[in-house]
Amino acid sequence: MKYIPRSLRLTPSQDTLARRLAASHQRSVYAILGESVRLGLAALSGEASSTQAISELAREMGAIGAELAHVERVLERCLFVGVSGYSYARIAAAGRVDEAKLAREISEAFERQLRLAGGE
Repeated sequence: MKYIPRSLRLTPSQDTLARRLAASHQRSVYAILGESVRLGLAALSGEASSTQAISELAREMGAIGAELAHVERVLERCLFVGVSGYSYARIAAAGRVDEAKLAREISEAFERQLRLAGGE
């Protein structure tokens, strides 16, 4: 394929974005700019590839899945902290603090709450 040289002027913010994209994709700035022009022209002409759109959607869904897994871990940790505080307060109010029993009750309460939430 023969390429025709063109001059391209970028604003400082566009240049910064192109450099960041190039670094994150481990490609040269020129390769990123060429890809941007190709995709931009395809989108403007209505020739955007459906396979490209599908792969982009799949990539975004993967990112969302990873974020969702992180949120799930954080929420489980919050549940554990809440259950621990409740169990400790209940045992301390009764005037008895047996560490082994406390740990067992916290674990049982955590598992019970996970089951109720549909987590396991």
